[in-house]
Amino acid sequence: MQEIVPLPPWFALPEPHPIDHATVIGGGIAGCQIAHALAKRGWQVTLLERHARLATEASGNRAGVLTPKMTAEPGWGETFYRQCFVYAIQQIRELEAAGQVIEWAQCGALQLAHEPREAARQQALRERDLPPDFIQILDQQAASAVAGIPLPTGASYFPQAGWVNPASLCAALVAHPQIEVRTLTHATRLPSTGITIIASGREADQLAETAFLPFLPVMGQTSRAVASAASALLKTTLGHEGYLTPAIAGQHIFGATFVRHVRDAVLDDAADVTNFQQLAQHLPDFARSLVAERSRSIEGSHAAIRMTTPDRYPVVGALPDVDFFRQAYADLRHGRASQGFPQAHYQQGVFVMAGFGSRGLTTSGWCADLLAAIIGGEPLPAEVTLYGQLHPARFLIRQLKRG
Repeated sequence: MQEIVPLPPWFALPEPHPIDHATVIGGGIAGCQIAHALAKRGWQVTLLERHARLATEASGNRAGVLTPKMTAEPGWGETFYRQCFVYAIQQIRELEAAGQVIEWAQCGALQLAHEPREAARQQALRERDLPPDFIQILDQQAASAVAGIPLPTGASYFPQAGWVNPASLCAALVAHPQIEVRTLTHATRLPSTGITIIASGREADQLAETAFLPFLPVMGQTSRAVASAASALLKTTLGHEGYLTPAIAGQHIFGATFVRHVRDAVLDDAADVTNFQQLAQHLPDFARSLVAERSRSIEGSHAAIRMTTPDRYPVVGALPDVDFFRQAYADLRHGRASQGFPQAHYQQGVFVMAGFGSRGLTTSGWCADLLAAIIGGEPLPAEVTLYGQLHPARFLIRQLKRG
């Protein structure tokens, strides 16, 4: 029998809330996911979006990739991404079975062994003998056969992966009688009643309650190009330093740029040049086919700010009472983690779900299920280690331990 590891006091679960009313700030994929997770449990949810429609900013890309992130050695991070990926695929299937229409394709995903470190990682994955319906490590010839076009290297292949239009997924998630969507509503302060979940992406650190969180803004732009006769043969999504979709309504989506510490996103021709140069570096024949005719050109598809964190994992849970944490756990700087500490105190009725970076399509559904369980006092769908790695107080605790 596996030993149950207790939660450290600074990650203690908040008091559960009885089913009532919740306000969700942010109408991107994270906000729509937590609204859906709560509505399924009987909550009445009001979702606030400052733009005229949902999925406008980081979730406004024409197509994003659904794929797990694997590491050479098994660990909690890989466990997180695998659980999230399986949940995401299952959720889309369930939404479709309920009559929702989602624009997506389970076409598989290939991650090229485009540089030595990636090739070594894929060799380590091959030796782990993972289930072939989840991942396969293919040589150049086999990978090319799966892709439908010649590839320069071998690749790891995820047969269940694919691409999805985020806006269509958001629309399906909020099509629930318990959810009221209010667009053109900019929340500058929290409601005084019910519970509130801050899931506002780029704006997630602009409220006083979240100002302590070390979110990092990253501007990313994707590009698009009309498919050529040769490029239209691509059957899967492809990953290298960036990503590439098969033809969707006659166009490929590829990119994306990665510019840190930028708060405003505008389409930029220079970013399209960068995206095309990256594509040409890893798939030169494919890139040449896109611009072989003068009538074809590379255009900006979508630019947005993605909020990430110093450890690259999202922030999911109750917002800590910062002053209490700094006083109650100050002795952690002396290495006294085993001494008796009081249980964590949290900001009353305030939760956060943000910092998903470029992987929110894959990870936000499972994280929403975790957060809904925390709010309602359900058993957690996660191991203690994994819960702690996503906890909003983890950055405070690391600071305190460092003194």
